[in-house]
Amino acid sequence: MGVDSSREMLAAARASDTDSRVEWVQADPADWDIAGLGAAPDVIVSNAALQWVPRHLRLIETRSAALADGGWFALQVPGNFDAPTHALMREVAIDHPRSGELEAATKRYGAGDPSTYLRVLTAVGLAVDARGDDVHARARPPGRERQPGPGLGVRHRPAPDARGPDGRGRACGLPGHLCRAGGRRVPADARGRAPGLPPGLRSGPQGVSVVGLHHVQIACPAGSEDRLRAFYSGVLGLPEIPKPPVLAARGGVWFRVGDHELHCGVEGGFRPALKAHPCLLVEDIESVAAAVAEAGGEVRWDEAIPGTRRFHADDPVGNRVELQQA
Repeated sequence: MGVDSSREMLAAARASDTDSRVEWVQADPADWDIAGLGAAPDVIVSNAALQWVPRHLRLIETRSAALADGGWFALQVPGNFDAPTHALMREVAIDHPRSGELEAATKRYGAGDPSTYLRVLTAVGLAVDARGDDVHARARPPGRERQPGPGLGVRHRPAPDARGPDGRGRACGLPGHLCRAGGRRVPADARGRAPGLPPGLRSGPQGVSVVGLHHVQIACPAGSEDRLRAFYSGVLGLPEIPKPPVLAARGGVWFRVGDHELHCGVEGGFRPALKAHPCLLVEDIESVAAAVAEAGGEVRWDEAIPGTRRFHADDPVGNRVELQQA
């Protein structure tokens, strides 16, 4: 059985299936009812698929929690979002007359980093080996002896599909070789509802729907990039994301936060944000508080929310930042 939320993708698949060996079904993979199988699965494998599903971390949590005792969950997602080819693709998209449409396409969905999947899979009781780049990893329940298992190469984010109307792997002047490696388009269906949205949830009047959060931006003064790196990367451990060259010239610095990004953008007449702030989830808040204090920062604990362990601090340019126990 082949499942996809896009009618265009299914039509193309049926056309290539000349012997009708596969049953092609239009559906949202997120709606798969594991309970309907009648028995818990021993193995679930996802190869370069879940990064296209909005809120896929929650989906991974429920899928892996449904495994039979001793079962295996194997996940692979692409991690070439920061590769030179993809950086070039974003740079070309930003400079194009249709930059708004093309730049938005480069930010669709996306995968997390190995630490993100480590946190999610560990939380449901799996013994996890999560790695990046071209290394394999596997998730296995505690108590099992180590043995060869399904591969799990955990990476970051795929390129989008930017095909032109003729379907030949080019769009709006983008070089063809930058487009053919892309994923797939997800157009709205004839009823105006974007494929993949839950039943009854309609998109906007132009077929627009919000499917997730890509990044949060905070302001910073010119020349503060190294101080911000020292805090967000050096103290908090957030990996820095290279900015596209056309944006790097404007200054500022970007960081990855799990599935999302934190952008520090240079603002003229900068004033630190004392109320609005990002909230970062951490695995060991006591250790993070100690690291902030050791770096000379003020740790302001806040117990206003019962059962929530959190504190506030200021980044090197005075912006308020909240740290909360995950």
